[in-house]
Amino acid sequence: MSETTPGHAATEQAVTVLMAVVPCGSDTARQILADTAQAAEIALLETAEAVLALGGCRALPAALGTALKAAMDGARTATAPPVPQPYTRLLPDPQTIGVLLKRHRGLRRRALAAPHDLTLRNELDDATYTLCILMGQRNACTALRSAELLVGAERLGAPVRGRVRDASTERHGL
Repeated sequence: MSETTPGHAATEQAVTVLMAVVPCGSDTARQILADTAQAAEIALLETAEAVLALGGCRALPAALGTALKAAMDGARTATAPPVPQPYTRLLPDPQTIGVLLKRHRGLRRRALAAPHDLTLRNELDDATYTLCILMGQRNACTALRSAELLVGAERLGAPVRGRVRDASTERHGL
């Protein structure tokens, strides 16, 4: 039987917090931790403990705060490689995306409240990945933004999938 060391537990909890705050997947959260530790020239455990203290209104050392902000901003603004040719893709159903967004928001809140819950973190990672796939995006922030725009356009009655939804088309299932 292997027991989890306190350092490993703190690092895993910090990964969960970053997944909820940035938002991002677990691999990206681990990369943020590693990049921050390297840039601030401190140990990974110290970086993890600083991430866990973010909600406690404790000021971070300047170098660590700057490195963490840069790593988080980098994860949020990562761009996909350019697409060589124009392509067409079908957009997912806005109502399905709305349900997934609601679930994702709830998982993010719960993950911040219980960063030690690995099952919850796996659910958040899965929901983030699903949003990325359905929205055709490699970056979680871009996928969330695209999903919010799709759901917002649907609510405003803007054309989605080449049509405008209104009461007459909803009644007839068109």
